[in-house]
Amino acid sequence: MIETFRDHSGRQLNVHAIGIVISLSGLLVVAPMLPEIIDYFQITSAEAGVSVSFMWGCNAVAQYPGGRYADRLSAGIVLLVSQAVMIAGFVLLSAATLFPLFVAGLGLVGAGYGLFEPAGFVLLRDLFEDHRGRALGIRDAAVNLGSALSAVLAAVVVGSVTWRDAFLPVGVLLAVVAVGTHRLNRHDYTVSTVGLDLRAVCGRLFQSRRTYAVVLVLSVSMFLWQGSASFLPAYLQADKSFTALEATAAFAAVFVVGMVTTPVAGALSDRASPLWIGVGAAGCGAVGLTTLVVADSLVGVGVGLFAFAIGLTTIWPAMYVYLAAVLAEETMGGDLGAIRAVYFAVGSLGPAYVGTAAARVGYPAAFASLLACFALTAGPLWWLGRQ
Repeated sequence: MIETFRDHSGRQLNVHAIGIVISLSGLLVVAPMLPEIIDYFQITSAEAGVSVSFMWGCNAVAQYPGGRYADRLSAGIVLLVSQAVMIAGFVLLSAATLFPLFVAGLGLVGAGYGLFEPAGFVLLRDLFEDHRGRALGIRDAAVNLGSALSAVLAAVVVGSVTWRDAFLPVGVLLAVVAVGTHRLNRHDYTVSTVGLDLRAVCGRLFQSRRTYAVVLVLSVSMFLWQGSASFLPAYLQADKSFTALEATAAFAAVFVVGMVTTPVAGALSDRASPLWIGVGAAGCGAVGLTTLVVADSLVGVGVGLFAFAIGLTTIWPAMYVYLAAVLAEETMGGDLGAIRAVYFAVGSLGPAYVGTAAARVGYPAAFASLLACFALTAGPLWWLGRQ
């Protein structure tokens, strides 16, 4: 996954990718540990879903400021601030013995990662004028590796120590990455007031049906991703008779698939239309989710998870390549941050929806209802591809 570039840009890409891996391993470890967290705080699945939605809601709120400040100041300073906020959140989670402290820690981690991602896109924009799809594919492979390692971290923690012990090592490793980010930075750390200018960015972006179609695709995809990933281990334990370890391994397998498919999708998007790649991802994901819901055998569940994972993960590098091509270079950080704020805000409702639906009608019906998301993404992608 990590590129062996010899130049400075390659080293920056590698350090940024490692930062993504570490951040997401701590961010997403909450999902496979939710059954233990629910038992520890004596909360319902709906309350657990709302707490995870709060984390992703804070992530959404931070997206546009992160991109805007990275455009106007530098990606380096925003990356360092974001890592500091996440470190504070992980430390708080490691000490959280009360549910409100747990929720506050989730909020800090979510907000920090919300600043981190758009600043990372600005960094990659500046580093890679050529082979941008390849670089974005590597970035998304790092996303999936971090997601997979969250399951490994959960497997190590559950049954041996308390769930809170998962977070402090993540904070320590992230501090090491922050040092590496600082050492590779070649720009001055300029601090000044930057107006968010929301009216201008909204006026620039939301002037055509094409933008609304892109936002719809990304919003529904994020809703699907957040809702399904947050409760996949709990679903497999409750309905497919998986043990906690088996469910955690299956959760990790989804992202191992993504580690392979996202660089391929990014490279293909440099050569072919990323929109048609997105249509293919939606179709594959729909088949996979259907198989997962109806399958009773271990083989059937495995096949369903594999196809579902392809649909969940490969759409992202394709859409990022498309956005990098259509957004203005000089305002890409702020524009992308604004778009990400919208679709992360919608996506943050996914865990609350799935958790509430599971509490009322059960996990199978809750997951089956997510099939509508693939139809809502394939239609706009098809329309955009014909423009």
